[in-house]
Amino acid sequence: MRLITLTTDFGWTEYVGAMKGVIHSIHPGARVVDITHGVRRFDVRQGAYILGTTYLYFPKGTIHCAVVDPGVGTARRGIILSAGSQTFVGPDNGLFSMVEGVEEAYEIKAKPKARTFWGRDVFAPAAARLAAGAKPQELGRRVNGYERLEFRAGVSGKLALGEVICVDHFGDIITSLKEEHLTAIGAEHGARLEVRLKGKKRSFRFLESYGHARRGELICLVGSAGHLELAVNQGDAAARLGVAGGEGIEVRL
Repeated sequence: MRLITLTTDFGWTEYVGAMKGVIHSIHPGARVVDITHGVRRFDVRQGAYILGTTYLYFPKGTIHCAVVDPGVGTARRGIILSAGSQTFVGPDNGLFSMVEGVEEAYEIKAKPKARTFWGRDVFAPAAARLAAGAKPQELGRRVNGYERLEFRAGVSGKLALGEVICVDHFGDIITSLKEEHLTAIGAEHGARLEVRLKGKKRSFRFLESYGHARRGELICLVGSAGHLELAVNQGDAAARLGVAGGEGIEVRL
């Protein structure tokens, strides 16, 4: 039996319940797992990051239904993506930017009953039908390409250049830079890195984990998904630094 995951910015509201009701009405035996409903409201970037760092941990055949959709009711498409052994269903707005190995894309042909709730009327039914055995081509027409967000990341001399992808539940600032970029500029654990963010330069200790820092200390580290994070040990880095997502970042020794 194929698994369905849900990822939304709905919070624990009736909207999640409505989607689950639709899924079980179409496919009563469906197994549904909540990845999260805590994506920051309207934050497609954070939704893309969460999907991109969790989907590989699910078994083959999983169907990932995701709804972070500030453009709901507009001309943006609903889409089904086939990527290896997994399938993704949701709005074509960049939410699936971090999914690797996409082989096919289909525009969902179903139309919603309400313009403002495609999650209930389009995406949940599509996920349920796929889980029950339908093929993507039965639910839509094949299209060339889909919307992808580009996250800048690179090295210029001794400077690593990237951007803030999003802020997580703990207020940690997730950047597009990875360990390879830090290695390229010669950064090692224990070193102090100069970080330029929002026009200000700050010094951060580069540590292996949060527990090596003093409580309340600003630090940077490579997180569990392999991205450079700016954090406060037992605190909220985003609130302290006034970061929301999309800001450019420069890092040097």
